[in-house]
Amino acid sequence: MIGDQIKALRKTLDLTQQAFCERIGIKRNTIAKYETGRGEPIDAVVSLICREFDVSEEWLRTGKGKMFKEKGTDALDILASEYGMSQSD
Repeated sequence: MIGDQIKALRKTLDLTQQAFCERIGIKRNTIAKYETGRGEPIDAVVSLICREFDVSEEWLRTGKGKMFKEKGTDALDILASEYGMSQSD
């Protein structure tokens, strides 16, 4: 269930539901629904989560593979990492 992966990601990042939601621009009760299995995120929300937190979409959807994408080695990825910026920044 994708809600289990969302909760695991949020706990790994040590974020409250509110803080997690603020980063991706959705309401807290929406994440609560996902985490409890009462709702499924649309593709756009999955994309937002993957982009904002550098999460593997395969892992997020299925639980298979590694949670996080491999870190990039090009100059922009390195600078973004040094300045604590996400892909969306």
